[in-house]
Amino acid sequence: MRRQLVVPFLATGLLALVGVLSCSDSLLEPRAQEQSQLDDKLTLTGRVCTRPANPTGFPVKVVLVVDESGSMCVSDPPGSQEGSGFCERAEVRGIIPPGVTEPARVRALKNLVAGFKRINDRREGNISIAIAPFETNVKNTWPPAATGDRFAPPGDINGYIEGLQSQLGKGTDYQGALSYAYSIIASDIAAVSQATPELLPRTRYVVVFLTDGTPYPRCSGNDDLSVYAGPDSPDLTWRDSISSFCNATSTTDAITGFEVGTDRNQNYQLFSYVRRLMELKTQYNVGDVRMHTVLLFNEEAVRACGPICQDIYGTYPGVPEAQYPAAAKKIASYLLKRFAEMGNGVYQEFSDTAEISELGLGALDYSSFASPNVMKTLVVEPLSSAPGDDGRVLDSDGDGVPDELDNSFQLKTNPFTLDSDGDCLSDGFEYRRQDQGFRPGNDLDARGCDPKSPLTPGCVCRDTDGDGLSQFAEDYLKTRQGIVDSDGDGAPDGLEAKYGLNPLQSSVAGLDTDGDGVPDDVELKAGSDPTRRDRPFHDKYGIQYEVKKVEDGNDTDGVCYDFTVSNLQMVTPPDRSGVKQGYNLFKVWFAEAPESGVATDYGVWRTACAWAQYAPPSVRVPLGPDLAMEDRNFIRPDQLVDPWRAQGNCVGVSPSQGGASP
Repeated sequence: MRRQLVVPFLATGLLALVGVLSCSDSLLEPRAQEQSQLDDKLTLTGRVCTRPANPTGFPVKVVLVVDESGSMCVSDPPGSQEGSGFCERAEVRGIIPPGVTEPARVRALKNLVAGFKRINDRREGNISIAIAPFETNVKNTWPPAATGDRFAPPGDINGYIEGLQSQLGKGTDYQGALSYAYSIIASDIAAVSQATPELLPRTRYVVVFLTDGTPYPRCSGNDDLSVYAGPDSPDLTWRDSISSFCNATSTTDAITGFEVGTDRNQNYQLFSYVRRLMELKTQYNVGDVRMHTVLLFNEEAVRACGPICQDIYGTYPGVPEAQYPAAAKKIASYLLKRFAEMGNGVYQEFSDTAEISELGLGALDYSSFASPNVMKTLVVEPLSSAPGDDGRVLDSDGDGVPDELDNSFQLKTNPFTLDSDGDCLSDGFEYRRQDQGFRPGNDLDARGCDPKSPLTPGCVCRDTDGDGLSQFAEDYLKTRQGIVDSDGDGAPDGLEAKYGLNPLQSSVAGLDTDGDGVPDDVELKAGSDPTRRDRPFHDKYGIQYEVKKVEDGNDTDGVCYDFTVSNLQMVTPPDRSGVKQGYNLFKVWFAEAPESGVATDYGVWRTACAWAQYAPPSVRVPLGPDLAMEDRNFIRPDQLVDPWRAQGNCVGVSPSQGGASP
């Protein structure tokens, strides 16, 4: 037997449902005072279910930024430095533990990649990686630049990973490494935003920054400061670590993009890249961006190496040479802790041979947002009426303009046609934007779509995603094509645009455009006008919702909800060619989203529709108060753009089936 958890859901915020179902047992607002003298109220009942969660639909993209400076052959041996014999010197070779043939970081990367591959192979996740080795510059990245891929699923790349230990360089250019990590993630976000924007709220980007030392070289554009940074004051400006390089008397090992005489690897520059990286999350509605940091600082190996290793992590004026390594560790630890703190990540430190030999990167958080899909919103849109002063009034074509205005006398429009002038912008869209130069009348104005005009070549009139807006209207509003709800607030773009609201501005932030004390999202759900002070209408005629989550103990297979939508006031549209008097059309919007990100997810939308006929005193179909819906009645929005042309997809007796005569 299926147990039911009853949750009243009465014209409240569009996004509140999931939190309430999981944390509370009720969500109530005062019921409307239903008018029962006329039998003009319809109730829609039914069940709708979410789809089973698919873990592969929640990408995790990992950037592994790995220090390949020459000091790594001391911190994490063995290794070979290009163009130098430092790593081959006896003192350095002597610190390699017996039996060790590859660095701990190489083993850790191999194990991490193998773990990611197993997850993907079992279809338990969708992990792709990018590897960015850096020293003086970022080089030899994976996937190879020639492929054009920013990230790729981890495959058999052990050979590539093993090669990292033989490619050690000289510098440790933090700034270039952070810049690369930022650029690869930012460009990937831009590409996904164009191709599959619905994936962004479900995507987690993870940066792992692994190093053994401090930024090198550091340059200051000002060589005349009285005080510079040091181990005990790392937040100040750092002096030039190589004056000949910073001031261009030496061009050896040039850093790509470095301008001579300017700052390089100063703290404010490094923190700026981390900050910009984190800002991508809110700028593009990304599920998550985080940064972990790892410091490999082998104090034991430095001591064993002796004097030749004292300055491999830098020199510091005022600090005894023997204490250079300790000073470097203090500085590196300060920076990496700040990176992890700013990046909502974890800082890990490994300080001797034993710890480093056990280095593991798998404990860091690479989890996806995969979770059961739950209801994001359920909203009914009346398509034959509009909110009036005292009850709903006729809006025969559902364009948001009442028939009393939508006619040949007032606006010179057709009350039975959404777009009277055929310019790909509905009459309601243009009526609400007359102050912007739009005209809904029966003439093709300059603001509309005309594929033959040089002003709008190739413009598209079709509503390709089923959100209630033509592609031409979406181009004007700059909404997301292919997304029903561009701002993820739980209201379809077309519903918001119908009332002149901005589909790119979330209506769940407590906005009350008309100042009547009822937030916009509540009015959209209740069927009142969020741009007109109509509190009495909302309180009396507002659409009412009650939702019951059906408990079956296995949400991973989908979650079902029984719903009752009441206080749907019917009107009596006039008859027209092929359509008898009194037909009311209602569209039901349903969106589901992963429980882990329901508030920001764009949602996966489906729609259903219902016909009812009301022509008093003799006609009311259905005879009883209810029309019932099933989950199978909900289909993709692009398959139900115009219910008048797909009447068989709706429940109830449609006009094409004849109906009753008054």
